Amino acid sequence: MAHFAVVDAGTNTFRLLIANLEDGYAIKTIYSEQAIPRLGEGLSKDGILLPPAMERAIAVLSHFKGVLQKYTIDALAVIGTSAVREAKNQAAFLSDVRYRTGLDIQVISGEEEARHIFSGVNLILQNKKGPMLVIDIGGGSTEFIVAEGESPVSVYSTGLGVVRLTEKYLKSSIPSQEEITALQRDIDQALGRIGHAFPKKGRFAGTAGTVTTLAAMDQKLTVYDPEKINHYFLSRISVRRIFRELSSIPLQQRKEMTGLERGREDIIVAGCLIVLTIMERFGYDRLEVSDYGLREGVLVDLFKNQLSRKNHSRVEL
Repeated sequence: MAHFAVVDAGTNTFRLLIANLEDGYAIKTIYSEQAIPRLGEGLSKDGILLPPAMERAIAVLSHFKGVLQKYTIDALAVIGTSAVREAKNQAAFLSDVRYRTGLDIQVISGEEEARHIFSGVNLILQNKKGPMLVIDIGGGSTEFIVAEGESPVSVYSTGLGVVRLTEKYLKSSIPSQEEITALQRDIDQALGRIGHAFPKKGRFAGTAGTVTTLAAMDQKLTVYDPEKINHYFLSRISVRRIFRELSSIPLQQRKEMTGLERGREDIIVAGCLIVLTIMERFGYDRLEVSDYGLREGVLVDLFKNQLSRKNHSRVEL
């Protein structure tokens, strides 16, 4: 059986997935890992990936390369999203990654990213008919996908990235009311530009680190378990409660909260406020969570491409 692999090189988190797929796109995970190198740290200041951030990212990619070499890989995709596509020194970073790890990062647009996200999410949520809004809150951007049944109708990529917003607005260990107000204003402005397209009824779903972390926190999971994340419903009341708690305690104290992954304690406040604002502004009472997202959507594309080829060679690593 063929092995497919995807590396999602995000603004905050890098994720590796090695899996088998079968007809019907049933994914059997062989290996999964993630790390938080925060590649996009400081990017919003002058649009340049900073040397320490690039070093952390390359260290993670080198580790992932070592893992990949332990398997026979038939198809591999390394995907760069918001931080990489926006960086002024993108070419230098991609060249350095290629030279030092042998991995070629494919930079995709926000719209491509959104479509892959929907493909991955719908493997779990199986939206056959009716409207659905899917959100993916990332470090450098947030993607919104409006779907009807199994088909995306419109996709939007916004600058509502939690690393970007945190660096811009949340300077204090306990965010001040002025900081929260400024952050709220930015979120409102972004939603004001695209909210007209959001379905008034139907399913509201989410994926990626902020959303899955909130689901883990609401369940007080001491160990992250995708089986307990998929199809979990986050109520608006729960999101509001978590936001109030997160925004009222010091950064150091957040690190001790059950279910909150280390490395997210600063950016989770901004992410939670994005979720809460969407729910309150557009009347969604609950958010259905999917652990599947970009990685799994790209994996399905790799599988489809492999099926369309009569002959294929394995990836040399």
